[in-house]
Amino acid sequence: MWYMSSERLKQQRDSSSYKWMHENFVNSWRNLSSGRIWTLATSCFSHENLSHILFNGFTFFFMARPVLSLLGSRKFIFLYMGGGMAANLSSIVWSNIIKGRDQGSLGASAAIYGVVSFLACVAPKLTFHLYGIVPVPAWLVVSGIFAYDTYSALSDRRKGTDTAGHVAGLLAGIGYFIGHRFRIF
Repeated sequence: MWYMSSERLKQQRDSSSYKWMHENFVNSWRNLSSGRIWTLATSCFSHENLSHILFNGFTFFFMARPVLSLLGSRKFIFLYMGGGMAANLSSIVWSNIIKGRDQGSLGASAAIYGVVSFLACVAPKLTFHLYGIVPVPAWLVVSGIFAYDTYSALSDRRKGTDTAGHVAGLLAGIGYFIGHRFRIF
């Protein structure tokens, strides 16, 4: 849908569908304060281009199956959606209060990072294969992502990537693991 709306904007100079996508599938303070609270959830499934959805889909495909078999579908959905929406709220707070700008975000990566960090907590010595090739222990992958995205969020180096949302997604997965471990949920 993003592709079609952007093509319509380019070719026909009609911004209505592109504006509709931004209002309904982008996480931002503007959308939230305008009463569009569903964007906290819909942005977890929205991807602006093919490479974005392919990279997230590749990661999700390999990481979700073991977590789904551990948790079952209801708890898995709670982890995914809870992690994504907590990351979205954290991203709004980070962008508006810390950085002083309303930077919209979209994509499944923060929710997927919640799944990845949960799996790393359950099985820290599990081997992840970066790019499907390089074997690395789960704890090291999650620690590396956390360090890189935290640095990127603080230094503002990766424009166009919601690194604060990534960090919050990782922390949400760890929080879910702790809650699950102590039978809170």
